[in-house]
Formats: sequence, C-alpha cells, structure tokens
Amino acid sequence: MTQDQEPEVVAVWHTASAVGRHFEELLADGTVYAWTEPPLGETYYPGEDDPTTTPSATAPLSHARSA
Repeated sequence: MTQDQEPEVVAVWHTASAVGRHFEELLADGTVYAWTEPPLGETYYPGEDDPTTTPSATAPLSHARSA
C-alpha cells in the first residue's frame, strides 16, 4: 500500500442504545476510528433545532414583493 491509498477496513463494531449509536472501525494498519452519533431524530448539538437560531428563521424572503 502506498501513502496515497487509504488503509483497508478489516472490522466494524456498532452499538446502539438510548443515548446514541457508537461506531468503531479497525483498519489494516492497526488504527481504530471511533465516533458516536446521537439517537435517531436528535440533533448533534444542543439548540441546533431551535427555530429562533436557525438561518432559515432569520433569512429574509427572497421572493417577497413590495406593494
């Protein structure tokens, strides 16, 4: 394998619970990548789904016409 090639994934672990989903990947070079995701339907960051802070709530309407 050359430096520009990504190592092969040789094993994958996945665990799901009420607090989220945890993933781990073991690569052929011995590296382990691990990450956790929130439960389905939940946001990654607190307040991310707050309509008062989302860009769409504060963006002006581009198709509005003036009288």
